[in-house]
Amino acid sequence: MIHASVETLPEEKVEKKLADEPLFQVILFDDDEHSYPYVIEMLGNLFGISVDEANRIAYEVDYLGQAMVMVCPHGEAVANCKKITSYGADPRIENSRGSMNATVEPAP
Repeated sequence: MIHASVETLPEEKVEKKLADEPLFQVILFDDDEHSYPYVIEMLGNLFGISVDEANRIAYEVDYLGQAMVMVCPHGEAVANCKKITSYGADPRIENSRGSMNATVEPAP
């Protein structure tokens, strides 16, 4: 039997490694196929975002055409973007054909 040694890093080294990792933002885009309640529900269900914060994001998406949902390391941003783009259609809107659009961009 072969045993591989696993190196465990002290907590401060893990935190430093994460701090050195570049950050990315998940951007949500506006469309006419999703309602405010859908956006608020989606953000709460997927990411635990409060109703107040989800309302703010929904308003920004509606009036500016896009909004930053979160900033995180690249792998997490890609996974969270996929959650948004896989969430499904808005049952409140008849012509809603699927999920909202989102992308990952480097954080400023």
